[in-house]
Amino acid sequence: MNKILCPIDFSKASLNALEFAAAIGEKNNSEIILLNIFTEADFNLILNHEGVDSEYKELLQQAERRLESIRDEINKISQPRGLKECTYLLKSGKVVDVLSDCAQEGKVDLIVVGTTGASGFDKRYIGSKAVSIVEHARCNVLCIPENRNYHGINSFVYATDYQEEDKISIQLLVLLANQMNASIDILHISHHNDTIDKAIYEDYIHEMKAFISYDKLSFNRKVYHHISEGLDDYMKTSESDLLILLYKKRNYFENLFHHSLTKHLSNFADFPFMVMKL
Repeated sequence: MNKILCPIDFSKASLNALEFAAAIGEKNNSEIILLNIFTEADFNLILNHEGVDSEYKELLQQAERRLESIRDEINKISQPRGLKECTYLLKSGKVVDVLSDCAQEGKVDLIVVGTTGASGFDKRYIGSKAVSIVEHARCNVLCIPENRNYHGINSFVYATDYQEEDKISIQLLVLLANQMNASIDILHISHHNDTIDKAIYEDYIHEMKAFISYDKLSFNRKVYHHISEGLDDYMKTSESDLLILLYKKRNYFENLFHHSLTKHLSNFADFPFMVMKL
């Protein structure tokens, strides 16, 4: 997590997300890049006024002043705790395109984004922008609900469908968990509870334990008709801090969401979740 990109629209949602970004950055000696995107909605607002140039410049100046203030506050609080540096960018364009381009150009390792708010981050955000950001981003994406304040990340739940890529992604997750002093609960949601399914699960546990060593690693298997329902229920009952999903086209993430991305992502609106990209 050398570089963390945090889109900021000055809403409660984006500022809550920044709390999580700062906490992760402090533990990993990361650089945080604040990104404010001047959107089409902002342009439409000023086009209804006379003196478009002056309106445009004033809005940009206001945004820059607020970004500078937030940057300075983050550096003041978080640099003594281990954060490398907080900087900012001010861009114009479409949210998903600009965000993806900035992440790629800046070689960003993690995008931390709020899931509700204003200026392109409204209540439809979880069902539209989040899906697009996850699909277009080449790095990990951490989604933080508006109502979730940072109180530590002490437990991860990693959702698995027995992929070979789990070995790599869990190894990477162990590095982050070790920095955060967090536990990792590897969870499989099964549609069946028969002997064959149980045997496959036991084989998976045996293989993963032989490959990955971490003191705070545990395994769980639950039976639900719908995967998203099972993950949602498990996160609530276990009171875990962060759900981890591995994105791989035509595999687990796509199978989980392919019928209705909006419907299923909305189930995760109450707790933080991170989509890992390998």
